[in-house]
This record gives sequence, C-alpha cells and structure tokens, in this order.
Amino acid sequence: MEKKDLKYSYNFLLEYKKAIDESSIVSKTDKNGLITFVNKKFCEISGYEEDELIGKSHNIVRHPSMTKEFFNNLWKTITNKEIFKGVIVNKKKNGLVYYVDTTIIPILDENKNIEEFIAIRHDITKVYEQKKLIEEQFIDELTLLPNRQKLLRDLKDNKITKIAIININSFRDINNFYGFETGDLVLKKFSQILLDKIYENIELYRVANDIFAICTKNKDNLKEIRDICTNIIEYFSLHPILINNNSFYLSISIGVARNCKDSAVQNNLLSKAEYALRIAKKRDISILFLDENIELYNKLKENKKLIEELKNALISNNLLIYGQKLINNISKKEKYEILMRVKLEDGSILTPYSFLKEAKKAKLYLGMTRMLVKKACEYFKGKDIDFNLNLTLEDIKDQYTMDFIVNAMEKTNTAKQITFEIVESEGIESFTEVSNFIKKAKKLGCKIAIDDFGTGYSNFEYIIKLDVDYIKIDGSLIKNINTDNNLYLTVQTIVGFAKALKIKTVAEFVHNEDVLNCVKNLDIDYSQGFFIDEPKELA
Repeated sequence: MEKKDLKYSYNFLLEYKKAIDESSIVSKTDKNGLITFVNKKFCEISGYEEDELIGKSHNIVRHPSMTKEFFNNLWKTITNKEIFKGVIVNKKKNGLVYYVDTTIIPILDENKNIEEFIAIRHDITKVYEQKKLIEEQFIDELTLLPNRQKLLRDLKDNKITKIAIININSFRDINNFYGFETGDLVLKKFSQILLDKIYENIELYRVANDIFAICTKNKDNLKEIRDICTNIIEYFSLHPILINNNSFYLSISIGVARNCKDSAVQNNLLSKAEYALRIAKKRDISILFLDENIELYNKLKENKKLIEELKNALISNNLLIYGQKLINNISKKEKYEILMRVKLEDGSILTPYSFLKEAKKAKLYLGMTRMLVKKACEYFKGKDIDFNLNLTLEDIKDQYTMDFIVNAMEKTNTAKQITFEIVESEGIESFTEVSNFIKKAKKLGCKIAIDDFGTGYSNFEYIIKLDVDYIKIDGSLIKNINTDNNLYLTVQTIVGFAKALKIKTVAEFVHNEDVLNCVKNLDIDYSQGFFIDEPKELA
C-alpha cells in the first residue's frame, strides 16, 4: 500500500473514531477485564476522571441491582469469543443510576486469541425511564400485580373469555382496627396466596383496594375458573392470614362472568363480573355465576339497554319537565314541583323511579339534573309563578353542577321563584354540606324545603339549624291520616313545631277529599297530590 493510501486510511479511521467518540460511550479492557481505555463520554456520564477508571474493573460503575448471575453470563459469552448485547444498569460516582444499551466485542489477535475487549454503549436512560414509567402505570404498587388499567387494556384484545371478581368482605374493618399498614400486609399476603391458587395461562389483577380479578383466555366451559374460585373460598375459610401475631380469617365474595354470543353484553365483561359480585354480596353468598342466573343476566341486559336510551335522551334533548301543582290551602295560589321524565325513541315516557338508579351508576344523573334545571328556569322565566326543584347531596357536592344552576338562575332571573327541595335524611347526615348550600342559595333569593320529613330521623334540632322555609310532610304520614289517629297526632306535632318556627308546611299524597279536609283542619299551608293535580308536561 502506498504512503498516500496509508495516510488516507489513517485519516478515515480518525474520522470514524471521532464519530464514535461523539455518539457513544467507549471503553477497553484487557483480557482480565481491567479498564485500559475510556473515552470522554464515559467520564462525562459516570462522573469519574480518567485516572480513577484506568486499571479498575467495570465493577466501579456496577449498580447493586445487577446480579452476579448476569455478569457471569456476560463474562462467559465474551470469553467464548462471542459478542454480548444487552441493557446494563450502571451507577454514577454520585450514586445516580443510568442505563446503557451495551455491545461488548472480543478483539482477537492473528492466532484468534483474545487480546482485549471493547465495549460500546449508548445512554438510554431517558428512554428506559419513560418506558418504565409507562409500564408502572399498569402495575399495582403494593402487590406488583397488573392493575385495573392493565385489565381494561387486555380486555380490548377480546382474548379474555372469563373473569372472576374477588372481594374481601369487610376489609375496611381491618384498616380501621389495625391500621392501614397492617391492611397493606394482609393484601400483599392475600395476593401471594391467590397467585399460588391459579393455574398457568391465567392472569391475576388487583382491580381496586380489596378487589382482585382472575382472567382466563381459554374458551372452554366454566369448570376451570369454578374450581379455582371454590379452592380460594375453601382455603380462606380454613386458613387465616398471619400478620404481626394477629390471625385474619377472610370472608370472600366472588362474581363470575364470561363472554357469550349476546352482542348486548359482549364487550362489557368486566361490568358483568362486577355486577355478579354486587349481587353475590347483596344475597350474602360466596360465589355467583352470572350465566347460571338467567333472571340476573336478563336484568343486566335490560339495564344496559336502559343506559343507552338515557344517553340518547340526553343527546337528543328528550328529557322532559313535568309539573305538579301545590295549592295554598287558604289563598289557593299555585306553585309547581318540577319532575323529571325521559321520552324514549318509541314515544314511551319513563319516570325517575325506573331510571334514576341506573342513571347514577352510569354517571348520567348530574347531566340530567343540569338539563332539568335549565329547562325549568327557561320555562318559568318572566312568569309570576314559583316552582320547586329537587336536589340530592350528589348535586350539591358537585361544584360544576352548582355553578351551572347559579348561571341558569342568573340568566333567567328566576332565583326568587325557586324553592330547592332536599331530602330530610341527606340534610341531617351531611349537615355541613347542606348547610353551606342553603346559605348560598338564600343569598341568591331562593327558598329551601326539607322533603320527605317524617320518614328519616326527624331531628328537629337540625331543622332549626338548617334555616328552612318549608317542611314537606312525607306522604306515608298523610295518605291515611283520615283513618289513623296516630298518624294524625304525629302530623299535628310536626305542624305545631313548624308554626312555632314560622316554617310553612306542605302535605304530600293528598289523594281524596277526606285527606284534604284533615290537612286543612291541621292548618297545613299547602296540599299536593293526585286529588289536587296530576303531573303534566310543561316543556
């Protein structure tokens, strides 16, 4: 080779070296594994100076998480004159962690003997940590099991055919009496036992605090998962979990569901299993297979259909407002209680009794409240008519809904026409929230009624503190007041209490003339019921 060619090749190699030095972390070791060379990038990322590295083993940057077995395999690979490739976790001089994608190449002499080793690495710390973060989003921190998000993602694959939802009954008692730390230890031990009980190709997830899921992709019958569930229940009925010298006998409830050809529920396997669990707990039984309870299964399908119809009603603005008159027994002046109805696509009308529970489960209820308030305020805008709106604690605690209601009242200038009705039990159980709402509502000019009074606690002290304008006496006390003297005396006491505080009273369920006469004799201010007026569509 000519001198010119040698010079060219040498310069070319220098350019290659420059390119590698700028992009890669490079080191060389002798055949005994002692460092003989490090480039600038090695020093930069490790935090060591060159003279601190030369002559040392790579153990100087070894992270404790890397096992001896890993490096034994690495050393075996390169001493067999094979190239090693893999991700290695290293430790900087300051103790921080970094990840490197590593290639180690044995350099051989002319006799094919190992002369030295060269290692070329790329810093993948950011990529690796990002990947790790994504993976951790699908891992339960306490048990290290896949979490609910991972289960939902796996369900999208449509490969899971059966789910068993497992719940520890009254687990809250363990947290309350022994503390959350002990509760966490119980959950960890519980998850370990579950892992021991399941077979190969069956996944275990932690879905919520004390709720776990067992899933299988096998398309056979329920025998496999039935055997597992039975085994789990029997085990925990006989074997306590021992934590800090305390024995915890766990009561287990399980709901099981599987995919089927029914398109109405095909893609809702988790909901089916959770529904089965709720019924199992309600019936106080250990395990319930949804498929074997046709009545429940059909009910689930009906509920799913109903939820879809409620969603469509909201989208298409098919939520109707009905009004039922309340008549002042002296002046005969009318006001209205606003009632919610849903019009289905086939033209039929649903009352809240048939849809409210499912609407709340499907998180549709608050949207329905907002639409009802908006329509009512728009209907009564500019009219010299007062009207009542029913609010639950769920409505009151939702800030967006409260802001929406205030905005609707301000736009229509209807605040002084509105009486908000709150159920007695909620007013007493959640006194602070309700009291704060009442104060805000009254500042806007609204009035307050306690609904269904007499069915709950009937705590007169709280009623005084809540500063209400009306007490609506529950219909169960009114409808037979003409024939039951005890009811008559009870209502008389309530009316006397209300008048002493200058609170107006309303009698519900006035369904005939005799009841109306009793109501008037007791000097109740307003009457409401089918004898007075039936609910009618307003808008």
